Amino acid sequence: MSFNLDFKENNADTLDTYLSSVLKDSDKTEKEMLKEAGEAVKVFVVKNLDKHRRILAIRYKGRPAMADDVKVSIRTNKWGNKYAKVMGGKMTGTLWHLVNDGNLHSTPTHFMDGAIDRLDQDIDKVWDKTMR
Repeated sequence: MSFNLDFKENNADTLDTYLSSVLKDSDKTEKEMLKEAGEAVKVFVVKNLDKHRRILAIRYKGRPAMADDVKVSIRTNKWGNKYAKVMGGKMTGTLWHLVNDGNLHSTPTHFMDGAIDRLDQDIDKVWDKTMR
């Protein structure tokens, strides 16, 4: 993303119009970047969860596999900052912390930590792809 700023003092409306277009472009780029980063994290989470996939006969009451029930959404917090939220669906979302952190009867997998570490390595590629 690049821009050229030419300002003439006799017309302030031109600068205001130009700055408002820069703001619109940056908002659009922010949404694209968050969507790309969220999709990249989703790919890494699905890869990590596929390692722990159970066969169909062992699943509980027809619940889908956790790797098949991953969702990405772009949200805005109360201060107006946008962020990408990667989460489990309705059937498996409440189980993510048990699989990630483990409990008395299961060992932790830390699939979320692995996905975030992997995104740290690839975030520059995602940024370059979005900015072109």
